Amino acid sequence: MKELYVRIQQKQGAARFFRCGIEFTKAWKRLEAVDAATAARLEAEQMLEVSETKPAELETHAPNEADPSGASTVATDSGTPAAAPTTGETAAKLNEALGGQAVPEDPAVRLEAIRAAIGQLSKEDAALWTAGGKPKTEAIAAVTGWPVTAAERDAATADVGAQ
Repeated sequence: MKELYVRIQQKQGAARFFRCGIEFTKAWKRLEAVDAATAARLEAEQMLEVSETKPAELETHAPNEADPSGASTVATDSGTPAAAPTTGETAAKLNEALGGQAVPEDPAVRLEAIRAAIGQLSKEDAALWTAGGKPKTEAIAAVTGWPVTAAERDAATADVGAQ
């Protein structure tokens, strides 16, 4: 596992780009614990600029200013990022958008809620599951009451083998 700094090539016109289930922008994003397969795929992507060392423009800033929220992104063995932490501000906005319904701020609590929601899904209802056997994020969100990303679903099911 290694740490990478990744961003969209500055010459590219795209403002957002997704690879390996991770969103990239023109700003550097620090990825921790990236497995070899994911690192190889990111390094081979022509749209991206990848560095194993902290870029010079980040050296004079806060320790993790590649991600202004102060959180790092951890890629799992499947190449998908672990669940993104929900900051207090983000959770408050999401709670407001959902009509005051509580969205867990703590990533561990959020993942546990996602695991519990997955456990409530009927294995017999094919509409709730992907062709690959994973629970659909929309089905999980219907139980939790707040949006769930594929990365969060994958992180929630990674250590329990529930797919």
